[in-house]
Amino acid sequence: MNSLSPDLSFRWKSNATRTIVTTVKNEGPFLLEWLCYHRLIGFNRFVIYSNDCTDGTHQMLQLLDQAGIVIHFDNSDLIAGLPDDPQRRAYARAMALPEVTGSDWIAVLDGDEFFHVNTGDGTLDALFAALPDRTDAVAAQWRIFGNGGVITFRDELQIRQFTMASPTDIPFTHSQFAIKTIFRPLPVQHLGVHRPVFKNFYGLPAHPLLIVNGSGEDVTRDLLRQRWTTSPKMAGYDLCHVNHYMIRASEVFLMKRWRGTANSADADRINFDYYDQHNLNVVEETGITAWADRVAQARAELVGLMPALGALHAEAVGRFRRQIDVLSAQLLAEVPDQHARLFDPAVLQAETERRQAELAARRARQASIAATPPPPPPAKLPARPVIASAILLAPLPDGPPVPTMPLLSMTPWATIPETPEPAAPADPPAPEVPPQWLVDLRRSPYRRGFYHSEEEFAALHVERERAHLFVSFDNLSQVGQDQIDREAWGYEFARKSGWSQLGIFAFRANWFRNPTLFAYLRQLRDNGLFARYQTVTFAGTSMGAYAACAFSSVAPGAQVIAFSPQSTLSPALVPWEARFPSGRAADWSGDFADAAAQTASARTVFLVYDPTEPADAAHADRFTGDNIMRLRTPRAGHKTALRLRQTDMLSTVVRGLATRTMDAAAFHALYRQSRLQPWYLDTLGQRLQARGRTAWLRRLSDIAARNGRPGMAKALETRAAAPVPHPS
Repeated sequence: MNSLSPDLSFRWKSNATRTIVTTVKNEGPFLLEWLCYHRLIGFNRFVIYSNDCTDGTHQMLQLLDQAGIVIHFDNSDLIAGLPDDPQRRAYARAMALPEVTGSDWIAVLDGDEFFHVNTGDGTLDALFAALPDRTDAVAAQWRIFGNGGVITFRDELQIRQFTMASPTDIPFTHSQFAIKTIFRPLPVQHLGVHRPVFKNFYGLPAHPLLIVNGSGEDVTRDLLRQRWTTSPKMAGYDLCHVNHYMIRASEVFLMKRWRGTANSADADRINFDYYDQHNLNVVEETGITAWADRVAQARAELVGLMPALGALHAEAVGRFRRQIDVLSAQLLAEVPDQHARLFDPAVLQAETERRQAELAARRARQASIAATPPPPPPAKLPARPVIASAILLAPLPDGPPVPTMPLLSMTPWATIPETPEPAAPADPPAPEVPPQWLVDLRRSPYRRGFYHSEEEFAALHVERERAHLFVSFDNLSQVGQDQIDREAWGYEFARKSGWSQLGIFAFRANWFRNPTLFAYLRQLRDNGLFARYQTVTFAGTSMGAYAACAFSSVAPGAQVIAFSPQSTLSPALVPWEARFPSGRAADWSGDFADAAAQTASARTVFLVYDPTEPADAAHADRFTGDNIMRLRTPRAGHKTALRLRQTDMLSTVVRGLATRTMDAAAFHALYRQSRLQPWYLDTLGQRLQARGRTAWLRRLSDIAARNGRPGMAKALETRAAAPVPHPS
């Protein structure tokens, strides 16, 4: 060992103290089950913060604190210098406690999360015995449990009532493969909901760190600095996972919607979108039920020893029941369709069957793809190897930006003159102006980046800030552009937004089907480019939208904005696609061939397309999963991005979706403003004329005239006067 490095190996020598840090709000009916279960499997210290409780939870925790069973703090009031958010405030307070930092292991769990050990006798001792030596953190996967068809709230164990959960192999929602971490505290800087933030120097050779998944496999590289979700392939369940009872019984979800959560002041996030996303009654998961009898006995013994605690529990259950009755009657009177979604058994059963059928179909599709040997690649020259470059992805210091690429050796016009050139002869040829991105890299405050060029593509990276990376791909119309000042798709938008950008240029109309590009994007991933940024958005239109969807899998957790995307042009997968001959002629064997199959690890995939454009609608239908959001743009045709730009909406839409400040309702409200645009009126007029709807055409002409579109009004009137077409 380096004599200058301290010996910190003591952190692995004991497993004695196992602490849970949690925040709760109105968990009175469920608290004792959660506490007894985790005590039984081996946790022996509970640091619990409660806020704004009205059901007796606070008083229950006070009794448990007085008995020495938990360490309880009221976290309702704001504290100067600490976050306003109650969860973040609690975590900051916890990291100041020696009872927390002095633990051997810490888990941050919520009141509806149950840490489940799948090895040995199901205890933490069995888990620790099975872990690799010197493990610092275990990333345990969520198993999200739905209501399992249970409608009525009953004072019974959750671990016995709810046995239908998310599958381990097929993603239905971006959060399905979230992790919860049990970890040793020494390397940790801050607590987090899903994983801790490690001190910067941990993970370096002098201070090694080992993070494993729920099967004990090394995932340090992927989880060291960022990410709170994994891909299905990275997930592991052999040793442990976390049961997350996000919905519970339908009546309980109604209460959850009403009261909000302990970790957010935004109660509205618990809505029916949340319900649809997480009510995952897809596969049976009963492993934890082996503990049910022991938990019931332990709870009964605890209540027997502390009658006042039992009385508070019973009072919380009664209050819960009375509030449910009020809310249920109110929901039935005000929104009967929502009431049916929660309380009609037939509706619940139909939804379960739909999800299970989707699971079977997606598994069958995966098996079919795996069983089909790829066609032999056409004879061609081998792809040039991608050369790893220490300069290309040098570690970024925290100081001011500095240049990291030798631009003078890469571009003939890299030297920008400081003083005007001497007067040129009369009528000189127009000078070639450097592109804005080069000027930015040389003259702006953002002088960190690179330009990497290959025969069929190039990559441009400009780093402006670490909050957001915008990854864009050229569309088909840009392929033939050879002017020297060509910019990446969306460059000016990203520049004005202050976002960092990775722009992929296309020099061939081959839909980015290039093994060298595949290897290059993976090199960027492996060198940590995407991990530098808090959020990443992949975007493009048509050909570029295919690429945005397909390559998003190199950055799991990214979001995708795809305008009029093709899911693939593989004749075997979409034999009905007759457009884009150059794309269909490309090599569709090998990796990333089906964009619809590559988006499972994305956080959200926004598909912006015209449902009346048959081929585009068919491509959109090939994308499945709860992370798919369909934003329909009737009458836009295949040019959705162009139409939005013509309506001065494109920047607003991309910025809103990328920053998650625009939802589907806001998008459609904005898009409705397009209905008076000439292209919209013309497309609608063509459709009405083709159907012989003369009266409707004249009404549309009147609307155009009243709204300042006289030319379009005249054109529509001319259409109305034309002979009515006869059906063929």
